[in-house]
Amino acid sequence: MVEAPGPAAGPGQGPLLESLADARARIGARLADVRRSVAVTSGKGGVGKTLVAVHLALALARRGLRVALLDADLNSPSVAKMLGLRGQPLRVAGDALVPVAGPLGVAVQSMDFFLQGDQPLAWDGPAGEGARWRSGLEDAALADLLAESAWGARDVLAIDLPPGPDRLPAPAHLLPSLSGALAVTIPTEVALLSLQRAVRRALEACVPLIGLVENLGSVVCAHCGAEGPLYRELPAEAGALELELLARIPFDAALGAAADAGRPLLADAAGANGAAGKAFDALAERVLAWTPPPVEGESW
Repeated sequence: MVEAPGPAAGPGQGPLLESLADARARIGARLADVRRSVAVTSGKGGVGKTLVAVHLALALARRGLRVALLDADLNSPSVAKMLGLRGQPLRVAGDALVPVAGPLGVAVQSMDFFLQGDQPLAWDGPAGEGARWRSGLEDAALADLLAESAWGARDVLAIDLPPGPDRLPAPAHLLPSLSGALAVTIPTEVALLSLQRAVRRALEACVPLIGLVENLGSVVCAHCGAEGPLYRELPAEAGALELELLARIPFDAALGAAADAGRPLLADAAGANGAAGKAFDALAERVLAWTPPPVEGESW
């Protein structure tokens, strides 16, 4: 695991930097056959970030790509629930954990597979005595999920991050290279305020932003299938984010019901042909067409 810094660790030295370099090397070796990695982030919870991450992975898999999905929300993992994978046993092959095979062949890794029922993680200890090391412990666990899982040859690794502006730097500094990040929001000023902070934090962490996904921008009528406004479209001030709007995902009662039942909408052709399915397919197309800034003369 990545060790938390001891009291004597100072800037530019100490166990944190040594262990970080070691973790990056381990992760780099394990991800050597992964062509690109995409993080899905949000400024706050409740905007549908996990829903977007799950269906982006499925939309990419429907195109014949080899896709893996990491649930990096260690405290409230929900990817396994949406994909109908809760309760799957952990499997080990050689020196590595084997991700669980999900719909359309998506390889899934999540802290949910390590927990029993509704068991919570207790980073701080029974009396809260480990509170000061919580961030380091979370980074360590995330590093282990990345470095100890047998990802194999994959075209895309999608990473569903926990909500919050501060959550993107962790995978950014653990991964030897992060291709880019998608920002998810709903069209309300409250959500956009949080998203502005998340975008600024991403820029500070030097993570390329692919663009913006607007969730709940419209609603699909359960009776006639017509699509109409739910809140409103993103207001003009959203342009201050300087992010391209890649997709608008409509609210569809069937989409939420399918996620709750563990039978994602994109797992079958009927769901893929609905309004939400087509929006996710368009998002996958935009993500694949995006060209990130070159790193050391290379591109994906």
